[in-house]
Amino acid sequence: MLRSSTFLAVSVILMFLSGCVQSNSLVDNGDEDPEQIPFELTFSADTLDRAEDTDKRFDLKDELSNGPVMLLWIGAGCTGCHDWTDMIRQKMLNGELDDSNYTIVSVHRWGEFESTDELHEVFGNAEQSDHYTPWKIVTPSQSTEAYDFNSEKSTGASIYSAYGNPGTPTLQVIAPNGVLAWQSKTYWANETVFDDGINFFQQQVNQE
Repeated sequence: MLRSSTFLAVSVILMFLSGCVQSNSLVDNGDEDPEQIPFELTFSADTLDRAEDTDKRFDLKDELSNGPVMLLWIGAGCTGCHDWTDMIRQKMLNGELDDSNYTIVSVHRWGEFESTDELHEVFGNAEQSDHYTPWKIVTPSQSTEAYDFNSEKSTGASIYSAYGNPGTPTLQVIAPNGVLAWQSKTYWANETVFDDGINFFQQQVNQE
């Protein structure tokens, strides 16, 4: 009876902790050892190669030298991703992000299922796309690897697994040292949630 009670208690505790587990504990990539994935990560991948992307290749570590980066994981057919993109774009147009040192970057999550042409059609064109994205759009694939931020050596993990196999839409704030510092998986765009992410580091300073 005691053993059953103990098992039940542990199960309940794990259930409550599941939403707080670090992304590297969520890795599921065959024989890959999640303990070997560092907290401080970076990656590089192709972009849609538009003027808005500034280059054919995106490097997270280079981007982080300018301040925190908010990743928005997207899919062409993801209605919630459309909603988040439209809300963030409107905030930019309103000048609400002018004083922020954040960079917003959209990352294609479903490269194995959706083509870059589909992505471009939905997000890429200022004149024709219903959910035009005026910031960088990155197009990794399942073979895109995450790297140790400090040594720049491959972790052996795909970008997807290293960042916790994010669903779409997912917002993640990456600290300047490469650590995933904040995450939200709210499906529909929510200004309060977005502002929490943008203000995350300032909130930490205020609490100290």
